[in-house]
Amino acid sequence: MHRLIFVAVSTVFATGLQDVPDLILANGKIFSADPPRRWAEALAVRGERITAIGSSQEVLALAGPRTRKIDLRGRTVIPGINDAHQHQGSKLTAAVFLEIKGRPPGPDGWDATTWEEVLSALAEAVPKAPKGGMIFGIIGATILDEPRATRFELDRVAPDHRVILFAWTDHDVILNTAAMRALGVAEDEPDVLGGFVYRLPGKQTVTGRLGEQAHWRVLRRIGEAIPPERAVADLRAFAVEAAQFGITSIQVMSALPPERYLDHLRTADLPIRMRLMRFLTTDTHGRNPREGAGLPVHPTPRVTISGSKWVLDGTPIERRALLRASYSDRPGWSGRMNFPEAEIRGMLHETIAGRDPLLLHIVGDKTAEIVLKLMEETDPEAHWKGRRVRFEHGDGLAPDLIPRAAKLGIVMVQNPTHFDLRKLYTKRWGEERLKQFQPMRSILRAGIPLAIGSDGPMNPYLNVMLATVHPANPAEALTREEAVEAYTRGSAFAEFAEAAKGILAPGKLADLAVLSQDIFTVPVGDLPKTRSVLTLVGGRIIYDGKVLDSDANAGFVK
Repeated sequence: MHRLIFVAVSTVFATGLQDVPDLILANGKIFSADPPRRWAEALAVRGERITAIGSSQEVLALAGPRTRKIDLRGRTVIPGINDAHQHQGSKLTAAVFLEIKGRPPGPDGWDATTWEEVLSALAEAVPKAPKGGMIFGIIGATILDEPRATRFELDRVAPDHRVILFAWTDHDVILNTAAMRALGVAEDEPDVLGGFVYRLPGKQTVTGRLGEQAHWRVLRRIGEAIPPERAVADLRAFAVEAAQFGITSIQVMSALPPERYLDHLRTADLPIRMRLMRFLTTDTHGRNPREGAGLPVHPTPRVTISGSKWVLDGTPIERRALLRASYSDRPGWSGRMNFPEAEIRGMLHETIAGRDPLLLHIVGDKTAEIVLKLMEETDPEAHWKGRRVRFEHGDGLAPDLIPRAAKLGIVMVQNPTHFDLRKLYTKRWGEERLKQFQPMRSILRAGIPLAIGSDGPMNPYLNVMLATVHPANPAEALTREEAVEAYTRGSAFAEFAEAAKGILAPGKLADLAVLSQDIFTVPVGDLPKTRSVLTLVGGRIIYDGKVLDSDANAGFVK
């Protein structure tokens, strides 16, 4: 038996079932994410579920002649990662990508890009794309602040191509005239509720820039134009990558209509679990809260459809997150809400009447304050507790707001990759205010359930690293155990699935990952290098890195 660096559980915890296990994982360092018994050496699986967890000697004693036994050789095992906030989409394979040279990758690099560099890159891309073809690129905060960033400038360089510049926040897009025509955006495009159409001063003429709901309408049209076979292939590739990271569940918000995305999920038949949350749209008449409402909750064994998301404000990148005080780099401007209070009241009443879980994108502290006030006015705290209203991001849940959120049963879903934007956040919010924003440790201390989602790069161990160092607000950093629990048990709670998954315990689904390194002891900078060497969903191996021994010759404790 391999020497372990933790105290093993001395008593086996079992379901009491007499069934012989199909599979036993032994001689490992198993982190259960279950606070009463966080650590064990071995676990047993029969069918889809865990039947026992404890010491290797005790669990191996449950084996029968047909039980497959895998020697973990001291490797770390965690519950399957549950990415609570993801936006999977298909790739624009027919487009030419706009490469802006000489800039490092990542948000701070994009932030430094100039408009002249964008136009230069566009000029280089034009000969590579067929006439009428698509050219797309990613832009950041500097370009969003650039008054010259209009379709008229893009037309001057690329009049015969469809040019689409996505903001990396995914809250804005800039189109040239050809792209506007192809996507059905009129020269005098009308406003939609919750969206922003940028116009020439004093005129109805669209500049080509669209924000929030106006942007997502365009994004939906792009997604709907992607052939179904391409979308299904991208979904399958997405699931393969997830399994290699040890991700077993993903909670996704797609720009596609829910019915279309479900069709792709049915065809793809992914090995991982997917929760589809309706990313709701608006039009010139108002909100569309019934979109996708008639879909079944469990259309396939591994797909769930529940939850409705509304984006109440923007992000600090484009200065649309609504603050209680002005932005540090734009005095007199504090952002704005996407929806008036009357519409938010409507959202709250709809979730009360329909009991569909409500997810609210909330970044600014004023937005958080308004929503908490409306919830308190709409229904008693005790009634809200069980509804688990989610604050997606919740950066502005300031210290004075946290107790109110706890009383209302708010669930926080945070994205640690955002914490790596300290330079830009300091510019927007200032040093002192940044210390009050993006809470994590304070959230847990207040008893608020915390989940983690990627909302960006899929690598969960990058998020674990950033959660445990919190470069934007180090006082709010978590321990590694707390970060993993948020990514597993917390994320399961955020989707009302804690009875089935999220921890490694008897009776729970055998969704787990055996890791390439011990994420609880490796140097913090090495965490993003972590991969899964064996991933199980419902007791079934969906990824095998072929590095583990099994059965009689593996040197098990007898």
